[in-house]
Amino acid sequence: MIEPYRFRLGPDPILSVEPGATAAKFWNMASVSEDEGEIILYGDVMSRQPVDWWTREPEPGLYITPEGFMEDLAAVKDKGRITVRLNSCGGDLYTGIAIHNALKALTGEVNVIVDGIAASAASVIMCAGDRINVYPGSLVMIHGVSAYFWGSLNIQDMKQLMKRMDASERAVAEIYNTKTGIAVETLRSMMTKETWLTGREAVEKGFADQVLEGEGEPDMGLSPDRRLLFVNGIGHNVEGFRHIPGTIPVLGSAMPVARPVMSATPSNVVEQTKGGKKYMTLEELKSQEPELVKQIEQEARNAAQIQASADAVAEERKRLEDIDSIAASVPDPKMVQEAKYGKNPCTAQELCFRVMQASAAQGMQFLTAYESDGAASGTKKVGAAPNGGAPIDQKEQDAADIQAVVNAYKNAKGSVR
Repeated sequence: MIEPYRFRLGPDPILSVEPGATAAKFWNMASVSEDEGEIILYGDVMSRQPVDWWTREPEPGLYITPEGFMEDLAAVKDKGRITVRLNSCGGDLYTGIAIHNALKALTGEVNVIVDGIAASAASVIMCAGDRINVYPGSLVMIHGVSAYFWGSLNIQDMKQLMKRMDASERAVAEIYNTKTGIAVETLRSMMTKETWLTGREAVEKGFADQVLEGEGEPDMGLSPDRRLLFVNGIGHNVEGFRHIPGTIPVLGSAMPVARPVMSATPSNVVEQTKGGKKYMTLEELKSQEPELVKQIEQEARNAAQIQASADAVAEERKRLEDIDSIAASVPDPKMVQEAKYGKNPCTAQELCFRVMQASAAQGMQFLTAYESDGAASGTKKVGAAPNGGAPIDQKEQDAADIQAVVNAYKNAKGSVR
């Protein structure tokens, strides 16, 4: 039985999900050395790969999904030390718990770094770390479980749903309790209030262990409509959040550029030495690994092209939907078809203008035909007192006028396309 609801710890989903779709993953698992690995987890936590409802193609974007994750985890599962870099506003509750449990099951030391934000279900993933590191500007957020619905529920379904939501929220609070030592009921109260913590506050509350000073401080800003939170240039949907800190600045019309995240592999980012790691600068990377830099730049261009294509599809879909919304008021269906798929397609606004032009032309042709028909009937040559001053037969005059109007209408209708 498919239940008509899904539990979430995160913003409401804004994309359709195709059952069985293969996830276009955005995580990276790399071997830094024989005994060290790194995992990058950026994006929304989703139960399945989101797809475009119009094209049924996978949606471009950053998503953390369970498909393939457990298999790829095998690449680093035997390492003695694993670093997890996290930047997510959460999403699907059960996916977050599954990833948390998978990380907890690793035998090596798990070191989590919150590169930007660990909110909602992502904070559950974060708590899998044996050691959790944050920047002063990092954000951690915990809140209560929510559910979204499809179909219908009766009162018994609602009662059962409430029980499951309560159990799920308690399970999350238990995970937080294991990390922080804070009482479960206190944590549930914090979750109900939607509690936001800076990096330092997260350490004070026990959610994190260390504040990282220096490079790596995240850049954050809200979109002008406050629907998106940009963290290091990556947009997160935050429409479902109620108490976003007022200290986060609101950006202008220009959207920030995503800050690249590189895997810490020996050949590109990390030079392994006996004393530890030596991180390359950008110039060193260009000098020592020019082919890798070209590959990264090409990937960036490809991503931009994918986004541009997605924007074009969305714009065309909106144009057709707008035309359909006014189609019933357009007298000629051919004009609607021409506006949508003809040689000169147009917007709904332009279609309205075309309809007005056609109506005006039809009215002008009607008047012209009316005058021509009247002239042909000879009524203009008839004096005010024909037949030597005898009164005109009114029935004959009315019949002539009516016939002139009918002829003019037929002529105008036949000439308009």
